[in-house]
Amino acid sequence: MSENDMTLGRYLEAARQDAGLSLRQLAEAADVQLTIVARLMRDEVKKPAPAVLMRLAPVLELRTSDLFLVAGLPTPTDLPSVEALLRAEYDLPEDAVAEAKQQIEAIVARYKATGSNREEGNHGTSKHH
Repeated sequence: MSENDMTLGRYLEAARQDAGLSLRQLAEAADVQLTIVARLMRDEVKKPAPAVLMRLAPVLELRTSDLFLVAGLPTPTDLPSVEALLRAEYDLPEDAVAEAKQQIEAIVARYKATGSNREEGNHGTSKHH
């Protein structure tokens, strides 16, 4: 099967099998009705609810953005702010977020001032995307 043949149901089913979960276990762990999970697995849902996919993703150790992409749902094209990332990813209090942001800004300013590029800072990683 080519990657273009990957449906949401097939993607979820593969992840469920990799996780070693039954449909019932997945539904219970994600707090989603069993019938909804079963219908998703059979590709019977034309437009899956984003909230359902957001509940399934961590249980299946998948990225929510990957599920949205496979399901044909819109995904953000911009990156989160440093503050939002620090809060969400690390559960930092506001004073720690502010301190971390200051440190990041100082590092950025230092690299801009010295003219250092990504190649020097990343041991050979290309600056080109």
